[in-house]
Amino acid sequence: MIDDLKNLEFVSHESQMLCGLIKNKWFEDEPNYHFLGVPLDISSTYRSGARHGPNSLRNIMRSENFECFTEHGIDLLEYYRIKDWGNVGIVNTNLKKSLNYVMEGVFDLANSNQPFLVFGGDHSSTIGIGQAFEKAELPLYIIYLDAHLDLYSEVMESTLSHACTLRRLTEMNGFAGAIVLGYRDFSKDQLAYAKSSNITPISINSLLYEPNLFQFGFDIIEKLAHKDFRIHVSVDLDVLDPSCAPGVGNPVAGGLSTRQLIWLLKGIFQGMKKIEPISWDIVEYNPIYDQAEITGFAVLKLIIEALGAQVIKEINNK
Repeated sequence: MIDDLKNLEFVSHESQMLCGLIKNKWFEDEPNYHFLGVPLDISSTYRSGARHGPNSLRNIMRSENFECFTEHGIDLLEYYRIKDWGNVGIVNTNLKKSLNYVMEGVFDLANSNQPFLVFGGDHSSTIGIGQAFEKAELPLYIIYLDAHLDLYSEVMESTLSHACTLRRLTEMNGFAGAIVLGYRDFSKDQLAYAKSSNITPISINSLLYEPNLFQFGFDIIEKLAHKDFRIHVSVDLDVLDPSCAPGVGNPVAGGLSTRQLIWLLKGIFQGMKKIEPISWDIVEYNPIYDQAEITGFAVLKLIIEALGAQVIKEINNK
């Protein structure tokens, strides 16, 4: 019976993700970059659906219409062999257990000394990432791009809500500090907690007054580069204006444009070349509310340009 199906391997076709850059298995070479999905939205407080984010992003990346070239002419295929590890197994009735599974998966990545990107899922996913670094006894500094401060102690009787993420990270062993970029929806108590907890809050108004977001991002890393901790970048897509990213869980008007976020991330990741390995996450992509996949295409662009910034020697940002 099996012999009768032997031709299937010739006629079946599943397009490679992002022009062959991302694969489930690398037979000819070892991977040098890792992706992991977290289909989690148990703690969503407004729009559920972020659990569909990782697989929806994969579907977009399977399109054969994209090239692996950055705007600065970097051919990503020359540098990267990205392994997609699939999704963490989530228990949809148990947030604590789900985050423990995230921790276990990311723990191996954190100890691998290779760069990785985690796709959420809502922002509670980052709690599991922080727990992985804590378990690995790796002190961690967080660069947190978000429309919110996420510093509530408890929301809807949950201390693990996506609105409590940064608060939980501050309580972990090895928390070395954080900077929040682009916040614009917050409470007085959260802001006071930030200022008393080694967190530097940069509001959207302050951020948009910066004349050069690339240089601003680069300078953040320059100030941190010689410290004895790892740096993790967490990108909540609601840092973008809803006109650029309608497909998020908790949109807030008045955010960054896609172009502004690209420049900011380019500066951050070019600076982080000096302090590898790089780790980051992209969270709160909600394809249910993503008209015409506007947000999904923005994410793909962010990934391509951020990967390019991690290998490029010089960027002319004028």
